[in-house]
Amino acid sequence: MKNNLIIFIFILFITSISNAQDYVNKWAAEINAFDKLNGDAPSQEGILFTGSSSIKFWKDPAKDFNNCKILNRGFGGSQIIDLIENFDQVILKYHPKKIVIYSGDNDVQDGKSAEVVFGDFCTLFGMIKAKLPDAKVYYIAIKPSLSRWSKVLEMKKANTMINEYLNSKSYGYFVDIFSPMIGTEGKPCKKWFIEDGLHMTKEGYALWTEVLAPFIAED
Repeated sequence: MKNNLIIFIFILFITSISNAQDYVNKWAAEINAFDKLNGDAPSQEGILFTGSSSIKFWKDPAKDFNNCKILNRGFGGSQIIDLIENFDQVILKYHPKKIVIYSGDNDVQDGKSAEVVFGDFCTLFGMIKAKLPDAKVYYIAIKPSLSRWSKVLEMKKANTMINEYLNSKSYGYFVDIFSPMIGTEGKPCKKWFIEDGLHMTKEGYALWTEVLAPFIAED
């Protein structure tokens, strides 16, 4: 009986190591790609865009905002926990003055509750404030996409919780792109999205640029 217990614990240990290794490998290619873009001297004291595919597929935010200090370090499919786990490589190494985050979309789609999304964001915000106390953090609301409309109530709940939290924090800002993406029929306009109903068109990014521009421009 004792031997069986030891074997069981050993299997759990090996499985845990394997899962951790798989997690590291999951983002290795994207993180390595960032390092190649950075060269020998990563840009410092600029504006960092990071988060999931809606950031990754933003073709040229530096051009859209006419600001050469903007870096795009989004990685598709990621969740807030991935920003936490890769914090040093994705956020801290750039020592940004401003951090624009879009994340939480995949979290809810993956089955996480608004409370879990909120808790993860609070953890991430706390890490930023601990390491980069003067950095301004701009959280882009979880967007109302056509393909994930069945999850919209949970997404709205997460948005509300994060908005209220940031309203009580110095250097924390909630960027509401949710409201302007909703059309007259109470659902998001098709023109914001490509065929998959999730990722955005040029028109979608133009809208985001318009909403976010005052935040990027402020001192």
